[in-house]
Amino acid sequence: MSKPIRYESIQDPLDEEERELMDPETWDWDSAEALPPMPDVKIELPIAFTRDEYLTIGRAADAEGMTTHAFIAQVALAVAQALEPRSQSAA
Repeated sequence: MSKPIRYESIQDPLDEEERELMDPETWDWDSAEALPPMPDVKIELPIAFTRDEYLTIGRAADAEGMTTHAFIAQVALAVAQALEPRSQSAA
């Protein structure tokens, strides 16, 4: 059983124009447009490292000619893909 969709805002409107735009009673439901989903939506993850860990990762990234962020993403994805057959057989 799915929960009903809630349309109320989680924050107060900044002015009267925003208050009207946030009010579902003023929305033009008859002219709503259905759009295809966005392909390859990115998700950002905050990850904490100690200074020494970050410097170690940074040096490895530099050696590969990559940014630290790109290096972490590439290595994490490679490890996850290598482990994938094991995790699927355990399920």
